[in-house]
Amino acid sequence: MLLNDLIDDCLWLIFDNFFELEELIQLSKVCSKWSNLIDLRFKKVKYLLNRVTIKHLDHSKVWMEDPETIEVYDLRELLPNLRAIDLFPYVGDKPWISSNYRPMVDNNPKIKGLVDLTDGYNLNLENIEMVAMDNKMMEYKKLFCPDQLKQIYFDCAFDLNDLNELVEYFPNLKRINVKFCGKPVRYDGPNLFNLKIFESTVDGQFGTCNAIHVMDFCPSLESAYICDQSDDEFTNMARKNYNLRDLVIVNTPSTDNLTWPFLRKLLSKYPNLHNLAIDGGYKMDDSRVTELVKLLPMIKLMDFRGSKKVTVKSADFLSKFCLESNRSIKIYYDCEKEPNDWPKYDNPRESIVYGFDFMKHCFYRPFDDLPRLIDE
Repeated sequence: MLLNDLIDDCLWLIFDNFFELEELIQLSKVCSKWSNLIDLRFKKVKYLLNRVTIKHLDHSKVWMEDPETIEVYDLRELLPNLRAIDLFPYVGDKPWISSNYRPMVDNNPKIKGLVDLTDGYNLNLENIEMVAMDNKMMEYKKLFCPDQLKQIYFDCAFDLNDLNELVEYFPNLKRINVKFCGKPVRYDGPNLFNLKIFESTVDGQFGTCNAIHVMDFCPSLESAYICDQSDDEFTNMARKNYNLRDLVIVNTPSTDNLTWPFLRKLLSKYPNLHNLAIDGGYKMDDSRVTELVKLLPMIKLMDFRGSKKVTVKSADFLSKFCLESNRSIKIYYDCEKEPNDWPKYDNPRESIVYGFDFMKHCFYRPFDDLPRLIDE
């Protein structure tokens, strides 16, 4: 039997295993039958990437191997349902800007997200709601209308003092990922009433900014990822957040400036916390796991694989505790042979992901591997 004699359903299954845009384009040129089937495949695509980071059978994504492809083909027509694009800011170590991105983005109400937006694109951004940017973000008032953006990922160092003005301009942000710099200062800006996900680290080259207390201004916050922070003197320990469900705290050995007394008070602010990960430092050990269980009455999962002093003793304690209290608490800890069903940290990075799910896309990843855009 010839390949072309296969029924459409079989060919469809074959084409669904191709994720490189250039390969799919070449296959569509074989005959009209293949062209029609691959056209249906293209209509599934929501995200165009420039990196090979596609999980198996994720038909919402294709990746572009050669940036010149955009010079040859009308990708707005080819991929009619695109929602977000991972741009090509560089080819090798040289800047690469294409004017052909403009027909894809300008006046296209379907495109909602751009990754690696940088100088030189000169795009009409009026429909964009999610963006990952370099230091061009400092000119955001020239690029976006007030209250336009719902999600921002900064690929640059950002001064905490500048957050006040940013929040005032974009009051309905739902997610922000930022590397702060500068000396510790108090955030005195407006509340981030709609923020659901807050991800913060410190740019080691430019200071030791504290940003934990920013969470006090996020009454709807559900998930937070705090990396390389110190005890924050501005945190209001009396202010509770009953919405926070997921919290990741990571400190490298060189930035281990969070003390256990501060951390204990901080966690008491989040009585409905369900999922907690602590990686590095804090002198976490088995005795403090016992404290945390009493401190967090709603806790369901604790990931301490980055804390070497949390051992099987904590797992044994939790097993007995859960039996006596009729609760269910999972614990992951540092051990020589991790069970196969434990979540992995080494999944490939995805620059754009679908579904506003912090536990699925962020909780088990290093900070530098967090997605740039999370499409709702």
